[in-house]
Amino acid sequence: MIRIIFIMMCGLMSFVAAGRSVTDHLGRAVNVPDTPQRIVSLHDWTLTVMAHELGAHLVGSTGRLGPDGHYFIRGGRELFGLDFSAVALASVHGKPDLERISMLKPDLILANSGDYASLISQLSTIAPTLMFNPEQGRPMLSLYQDLAGWLGRESQFGALKQHYHERVAEWRQRLKATGAPAATYVAIRVNGRDGTIDVLKDYGALTTVMDDLGYRPMPIVASVPAGTNRMIMAAELIESIDADYIVTSYLPEKGETADSVYQDLDRIAPGARGFLQAFTQRQTISLSRYQVYPPSFKGLELTLERLSATIQQSGQP
Repeated sequence: MIRIIFIMMCGLMSFVAAGRSVTDHLGRAVNVPDTPQRIVSLHDWTLTVMAHELGAHLVGSTGRLGPDGHYFIRGGRELFGLDFSAVALASVHGKPDLERISMLKPDLILANSGDYASLISQLSTIAPTLMFNPEQGRPMLSLYQDLAGWLGRESQFGALKQHYHERVAEWRQRLKATGAPAATYVAIRVNGRDGTIDVLKDYGALTTVMDDLGYRPMPIVASVPAGTNRMIMAAELIESIDADYIVTSYLPEKGETADSVYQDLDRIAPGARGFLQAFTQRQTISLSRYQVYPPSFKGLELTLERLSATIQQSGQP
């Protein structure tokens, strides 16, 4: 009996030694498998999207209940057609199901710190658990690279990044050929209910593409507090967002469309669209939030294509 226990302990020690230590976004050192084979993601439109795009071994994801009564993977559905025929439903967003997660026998759990920090102890009894924080004011690709390193998928991340940067380089050359100075941009979300505007510093694919192409954020963006991605601005300060380009997003799930920003602006700042140059020059870009908020190279490509079409339509650099 003692010999059996000794062998089991040696096997466990070998398993632990075969792993590697990863420091997550809460500063926790977690021992994870070198190549995790059964990953459960507890946030669909950040962690699930990235893990899937990197080709990681994803066995489960959180989902959301759609109006048709079926569960879907927000962001994963829109970007990749990913649904629960490919991975198992691990939990419903906002309703952690520890028993269901445990039944999937994960060897690694990925969770957003804002949703699951209070459940670290319980999750860690099921499998090594890494906490990811998407709202810390760092560039999207920097956060994405963190996750790629955690999963041992650096080479896949590097290949995707190289292809994207090749596309960006092509467009930078086209813009440079015009001889015009770099245009300005601002990323916003208009809150029609309370009459305020969110000014966004790092907002997924929207700001990443604009920055990579050399567009300059409006000065007000520098006022966004460090360590955060956004700040709330009163509608009375509307002139501070008078950029060459305005980029924004909408939520189809709430019945919003690409034109929702027009309606909301008309409601909280009547007449603003008559003088904001992005509107008068038809240089606004409004994309589904499901496509541009998740950190993904597919979202970057879609944003780049939409911006390219807008530039060609307006005739402006």
